Amino acid sequence: MGKAKPFIPWIILFALLLGSIPVILSYKGVTVAKTIGVLVVVSIIAALWIWRINTRRKSDRNERVKLTTNDRFWLKDHIPFYNGLSNEDKKIFEDRIGIFLADITITEIGEEVANKSTCLYVACSAVIAYWGLPYWNYGVLREVLVYPSNFDPSNELNKLGIVEGKVHHGGLMNNTMILSLPALEKGFQIDNDKKNVGVHEFAHLLDKSDGSIDGMPPLMGEEDRELWTKLMEKGIKDIKAGDSTIPDYGSTNNAEFFAVVSTYYKECPKLLKVKHRQLYELMERYYNS
Repeated sequence: MGKAKPFIPWIILFALLLGSIPVILSYKGVTVAKTIGVLVVVSIIAALWIWRINTRRKSDRNERVKLTTNDRFWLKDHIPFYNGLSNEDKKIFEDRIGIFLADITITEIGEEVANKSTCLYVACSAVIAYWGLPYWNYGVLREVLVYPSNFDPSNELNKLGIVEGKVHHGGLMNNTMILSLPALEKGFQIDNDKKNVGVHEFAHLLDKSDGSIDGMPPLMGEEDRELWTKLMEKGIKDIKAGDSTIPDYGSTNNAEFFAVVSTYYKECPKLLKVKHRQLYELMERYYNS
């Protein structure tokens, strides 16, 4: 009965308006009756619209996870990127971690419940990868699987596993990312090697947001897209020729080049600026426009 109370005034209004139409018609007030009929229709539409808005507002939503004081100390001790932010940006960073942890399931293989540190490593990877962009939702991603070691191309754990991370595109695991925990932790422990598997895989997820993982940054302006294509082609050739500070894996294909350069920019922006100024300036425009 409580849920029906907000509709009682509307029901009374409709009843009065509809009840008045026969009375008005009996006095040959056709024009007035038509006006009231229109008012009834408009009122019904307005009532439905208000009901829709209120339903959305009151619908169940995942409440963002609130970080504790201990979590903030953990960020300070383990996430170099976080330490380089202003106090205001740190609050934004923490807020986005809370939203990520509320919306994305993190499953740590071998653990009944994912460890808090594992969850924070994953969330920080996501926030860093999208940092500076005016949009930062994670598309179709619903779950991140964290393996206790590297895995093989079939997503199986074995001694020969060399894969550290993977973003699936299509198929049953389209909404899933896989990360190797040792590789994930190492990415933050060594903050000057231009490598971070978590940031790298979320860069792939960003690339995927336009429908394909092809190394072409989504929503990049036309002129910058043309420049990016030229720099990417030259960059891959330079890596293969041994004339680049961009990690070798960036020469694998266009998609890997984007993920590798994005990680380089996020982890060592000053070095990228010195060694590859045009790429740095393009990344700066893209991630901070």
